[in-house]
Amino acid sequence: METWVIVVIIVCVIAAIVGNLSMLQRSTQPLRRKSLNDLQETLPRAGEKQAQLKQERKNKSK
Repeated sequence: METWVIVVIIVCVIAAIVGNLSMLQRSTQPLRRKSLNDLQETLPRAGEKQAQLKQERKNKSK
């Protein structure tokens, strides 16, 4: 009666190994087409806006 438990455990282990191998084959493709460094920013950065305002003030005072 206990032999079926061992058989079920062995089948589960084999299924887990096969599942992991298939995941490894699928994950060899890159997740992104472009790297994050190559993407353009869609929102301006807050620090650049403040620096730009300071630069405009300096240019107006000259």
